[in-house]
Amino acid sequence: MISTRPCTATCVIEGKIIQISFYPDTGALRLTDARGIGIHEGRWYGSWRGLLAMLRVGPDSANAVSTLDMISQLEQATMLSRQSPISGTALA
Repeated sequence: MISTRPCTATCVIEGKIIQISFYPDTGALRLTDARGIGIHEGRWYGSWRGLLAMLRVGPDSANAVSTLDMISQLEQATMLSRQSPISGTALA
């Protein structure tokens, strides 16, 4: 059975506290600021661990992302996670 409780994480991006909530039963993904005001809402078709792995970037890294970049990366990854793999084998 899939849990109806959200998986949550809090991070600091560009000096702003961002809370990420993922509901595995529906795939809903919500980003909110420290006051609980929604920044972005969408769907994530991968796992919670996959989402965290994609977002995990050190703050001192040259690859650190802005909030808008993070949302863009989430949307691109969501599109990729929707696509089903195409089999390259043919039956003879």
